[in-house]
Amino acid sequence: MSSNQPRQTKAQRREAARLKAKELREAEARRARRNTIARRSFIGAAGASVVGGLGYLVYLGVDAKKKPKSSKFPAPSEGLATAKANQSGIPKQVLSDASWTYGEGAALDTVAASVPVLDIYFDYSCSHCAQFEGTHTQEINQLLSGKKITLALHPCKLLGQKWTSVVMNAMGVVLDEAPAQSLSFHGAAFEIFSQAIQTNDQSNMTVEGLVAAATKVNVPKEVSAKFKAAVDADKYGKWVKLGDEAFKARNLEGTPTVFFKGEKVDLSKLQTRTSLTELVTGSTPTAQPSQQASQQPNPQPTQQG
Repeated sequence: MSSNQPRQTKAQRREAARLKAKELREAEARRARRNTIARRSFIGAAGASVVGGLGYLVYLGVDAKKKPKSSKFPAPSEGLATAKANQSGIPKQVLSDASWTYGEGAALDTVAASVPVLDIYFDYSCSHCAQFEGTHTQEINQLLSGKKITLALHPCKLLGQKWTSVVMNAMGVVLDEAPAQSLSFHGAAFEIFSQAIQTNDQSNMTVEGLVAAATKVNVPKEVSAKFKAAVDADKYGKWVKLGDEAFKARNLEGTPTVFFKGEKVDLSKLQTRTSLTELVTGSTPTAQPSQQASQQPNPQPTQQG
């Protein structure tokens, strides 16, 4: 069968092949551009998802900071913790922020009705805490007896000293098994530390020294006999850690730190043996500082190292 189309010359065929190749190159280029656009769109969408995700995480972080702190550690202005810690390794009377209270005289785990709270944050290895205790123990006992305050004691291990853990393990035993003597033992433990500072002799800062101190304040011998086992096993180690956690959560920096009616008290105003009474009753000073008190350094809080 013959064709009506004239036969292409060699030059025409070469030109047709060139045009066809050009079309193929242009088509390939168009496909490449489409693929590039598609990839960029995909990457852009994925990137937006990642950025959005990071934005959400950042939001969560910021939002978490805005959330109120756990009621486990109420701010001093918010009053006492309302729940017990209720954990093994923590004395049964201790509250969820590691503190314990006296409100009806020296009765442990009581709160006097309609009276302000005196919060004292301390470390058993803090010299200024020992000085504060020595100056105000009698006065605090009188305020408790007169039902003028509820005393909340807040322990911590700010200075990281082993002695604090030793004392808190012994105190844990007393709180659990000899609660009536616990406030007196608290003072006796500080007296050991005060004597060590004054004499530059730490030989009594031992479990045996705590046992002897406990005997002096009428802690039953069968109770103080358990000190060594408690210290060796770090029986109340959780309590020590809880005290530190509460101290840090409240952004406190030094010991002693004192709050009255939820407001921080300037320690320079608590130099005399009647200054707490004057603070509580709103009275004017009734006595001049004793010579001993005037010779003592101003008990600025011991700072965290």
